[in-house]
Amino acid sequence: MRSTRSCTYPADKTNTRVKRGLPRCRGKTPFVCRALGQKGFALMTVLVIIFVITVSSASFIWFMQQLQTRSGMRYRSAGAMAIAEAGIHRALSALETASPDGSTPGRFWRPTAYSESMRVGPLEGRFTVSIIDDAGGAIAITSVGEVAGVTRRLRARVHLASPALLASLNGASVIRLEKPPTATFSLPYGGVIRDWPWIDFAAGRGIWFETSDVSVNDPSTDVATGPGPLDALIRAPDATLPMRPTPMRLAMPRAAELMLGPVQQRVDVQQLRAMGVQVYGDILRSAAFTQFPEVDRSFYETLAATNIANAHLNTAAGQYLGDVELARKQDSLYSEREFEQLQTYLAAGFVPARFAGIVYVRGRAVLFRDQQMHITDGALVAEGTVLASRGSSLQITHSPTTRTLPGIITLDNGPLVVAPGARLRVHGLVYASRLMYIGEGAHVDIVGSILGNDPGLSFRNSLGVLVIRYDPAVLGTPGLRLPIDAPVVAWVSAWEELP
Repeated sequence: MRSTRSCTYPADKTNTRVKRGLPRCRGKTPFVCRALGQKGFALMTVLVIIFVITVSSASFIWFMQQLQTRSGMRYRSAGAMAIAEAGIHRALSALETASPDGSTPGRFWRPTAYSESMRVGPLEGRFTVSIIDDAGGAIAITSVGEVAGVTRRLRARVHLASPALLASLNGASVIRLEKPPTATFSLPYGGVIRDWPWIDFAAGRGIWFETSDVSVNDPSTDVATGPGPLDALIRAPDATLPMRPTPMRLAMPRAAELMLGPVQQRVDVQQLRAMGVQVYGDILRSAAFTQFPEVDRSFYETLAATNIANAHLNTAAGQYLGDVELARKQDSLYSEREFEQLQTYLAAGFVPARFAGIVYVRGRAVLFRDQQMHITDGALVAEGTVLASRGSSLQITHSPTTRTLPGIITLDNGPLVVAPGARLRVHGLVYASRLMYIGEGAHVDIVGSILGNDPGLSFRNSLGVLVIRYDPAVLGTPGLRLPIDAPVVAWVSAWEELP
């Protein structure tokens, strides 16, 4: 029989293997000893790999949980913002119609915490709306949207205005457009909002085209225009506005008509199109566009009485003309004679003919022939006729902060007359309590809109050029009053998120 051999090593070799970390394997063959050593190393390797996989898996699971948490938070935050926006729109709808409970007209609705619930996908949300009166006749709407514990807040500054201000040119009675070189244009201001103007021409009794070749938005006519109140912000590339054909939107009551020729023959939209006048769709039949707002003259008198920006001009003119009272005058509330004296002084050319703020004239406001005048960040309000005489130039311009101020207002049955060869450039609303007339060779550039309140003939363009670039900021014009039962439209002038 084969004897069993023991696996033993000399003392010096055994000590060497022990020092090198090799396992003891007494009673085993050398092959088995090597196998046991490799298995121990493999076990350690497997344990390390399992540990690495465990840590990686835990990190991946934690990372995915964080992503899911953040994604859910973003979803709930977006939902809360959407619900807050819904609250703003709900308030706007109520202000234009009636309060949710129907107890008061919408324009007088001032809730402190009106709330409604609504769903955002699978989540339940709620908005809470509060409305307060703000400075300048505006209304501040605050809406808080909540979804699954996430809250977002919005605030909108809103103005309630007459629908009459939705039109570029609105006449209480008849709008008369004459033969070329008469040219009339109605375009959006800045080209940013293509839906404005919502209505190009509105008239209470009708629109009168003197001939079949009347020029309205004629692409073959190039017209130079000046910058508007926001051009510095929107970086308008050129002050020259390219003309291109744009279909007109027309609005009139049911009894009003389109008229053609000296005998005022009735025509329809299809006949206008055959004449080459582009009309969008059919005529909107609504009486809301002819309900003009009333001007609160005391509002503008107060603004002029507190406007001391022209005191230095009053002093210089009074000293030049020997008028002590005018030299002491600090405000911008003038009599007709004082305004004529200022014209006389400015015509001498000692200083630029420049006013600032609201200028109110108790009487007619007449620019001398070839006179130039510029009013910045204000308006010209007159209790009578405003006349830009032949060859004169009147500019009324606004900055972004004064954008909602009117440009020209005539009171007490005063017409607005732009004489032949005169130039008129205005930012804001142009309100004529009687006829607005544009003479031969005159050029009128409006960034805003025009209201002509004459019950006979509200507007007449006779061989002049009129360009209206509609600015929705006219909906925020202060100092205009509406009857309690008249319809209103809401215009949001500012929108911000609150912390």
